[in-house]
Amino acid sequence: MSAFQLPLWTYPTVVIGAGLAALWRGREEERLGAFTMLAAWAVTMVVYRTGSRDTQWGIFAVDTVQFVVFVWLSMKTRRYWPLFAAGFGLLQVVTHGAKTLDTGISAWAYITAQIIWSYLILFTIIYASLSAPRRYAEIEAMPAIDPPGATRR
Repeated sequence: MSAFQLPLWTYPTVVIGAGLAALWRGREEERLGAFTMLAAWAVTMVVYRTGSRDTQWGIFAVDTVQFVVFVWLSMKTRRYWPLFAAGFGLLQVVTHGAKTLDTGISAWAYITAQIIWSYLILFTIIYASLSAPRRYAEIEAMPAIDPPGATRR
C-alpha cells in the first residue's frame, strides 16, 4: 500500500493562488498574510535540509516568525481570519516542539503535519481574501466602539 502524495506543483500553485486572491479581492491585512506565506515559502526552500530526519530548525524559525506575524495581525484587525491563521501557525510551532521532544515521531508524520497546517493557513487567507469586500463593508457599517479622540480610564 502506497501513501497518497500530491504533485510537487500543488503547493506553489496554492501559495501563488492565495497571493493573487489577496491582490485581487483582499485588503491590507489579507495582502500581508499572503506576503507572509510567500516569504515563508521562499525562505523555507533555502533552509530546508533534504533527507534530514531531525527537527528542521531553519523551518522552525520561519514558522515562528510567521506565527508572530499572524498573532500581531489578529490584534491589529477586526476580522477573525488572522486568529485561525495564528492558530494553525501555533500548531506548526508545536509540531516542531513535539518532534524535538519525541524523536520517535517519524519524519513522514512530522513533514505531513507541517504541510497540512500550511495548507490550512493558505485556505484561510484565500477565504478571507474572497470574502473581504463584503466583510469590510459590514465592519465599516458598525458603529465605532469609542468616539474618535476618547480616552479609556
